[in-house]
Amino acid sequence: MPKPEFSADDYINPEAPEEERRLRPAHPRVRDHSYDCSRRTQELDLWKASLVSTVMEPWDAYPDLGDVPEDAVPGPSLTLFVKERGRGPGYVADFLYEASDLPVTVHGILANGGTGLGLIELELWRPGWGYWDDYGDFVGPPEDGAPAPVSAPITSDVLRRIPLGQIIARAQAELADQSWKEDGVTILGRPRAAGPELAPASLQALENANALAQPSQRGRPPLDAELLHRVAHAYLREAINGPGLHRRLADLFDRPEPTIKDWIKAARERGYLSPAIPGRRAAGPGPLLSHPEGGPGTPSP
Repeated sequence: MPKPEFSADDYINPEAPEEERRLRPAHPRVRDHSYDCSRRTQELDLWKASLVSTVMEPWDAYPDLGDVPEDAVPGPSLTLFVKERGRGPGYVADFLYEASDLPVTVHGILANGGTGLGLIELELWRPGWGYWDDYGDFVGPPEDGAPAPVSAPITSDVLRRIPLGQIIARAQAELADQSWKEDGVTILGRPRAAGPELAPASLQALENANALAQPSQRGRPPLDAELLHRVAHAYLREAINGPGLHRRLADLFDRPEPTIKDWIKAARERGYLSPAIPGRRAAGPGPLLSHPEGGPGTPSP
């Protein structure tokens, strides 16, 4: 297809030098970036600075791949990506789910806002995603000369067949497992490491995912002394910085603000912070922190 030619009517500023001319915003040839990116790039980006876990593989039903029947149908695949840089308070992991009977790849983000592990974002990708360039050529996964794929529509039946409950349950079981502390993990481009050998960002991401993916318990779980000690010190350190204390602590501990408020209340009740006094904005150190040998579990005099 020949390169298109433009006239003065196509530009906002036709009198300007050629390299400075700008097409009218409503012009059909103005680049739409939604056509310029491939979902394959978005998928590859999930591997960057991530701890990756394969939960389900297409041939899990056939541990010995030599025994796979010729008419065997591959099963679903589920891959988890724990990003070293979280996406916000409560973030746990990204996931990709694919199945032979689904015309789409399912991408989602798992998070725990204090009510258990759940989905906060869900995207459906066409497997053969591509785009048309300015010359009418299709750019995407198909090989040269192959016709562009015609994707099946996403119907209500397709949506019903996405097993979101199973995805969350399998992801929770995998993320709550702490075997990585002994067995180690491999990060793309880095040597295998375990426990404290991991980079701080990787260690924090795994510990956060483990904590947030734990199955919900009946009643409120007990808060240990070490956590309340850390909360009290962080509270006293941040209280002098003025408004926004709960938000800053939520960012620091990667927990929702209601959880932070409950922890502060528990720290007051257990003696790590002084009781609230009318007319005073912030609490001071409690008996456990005021004691000369104060620390986690140290009794007050």
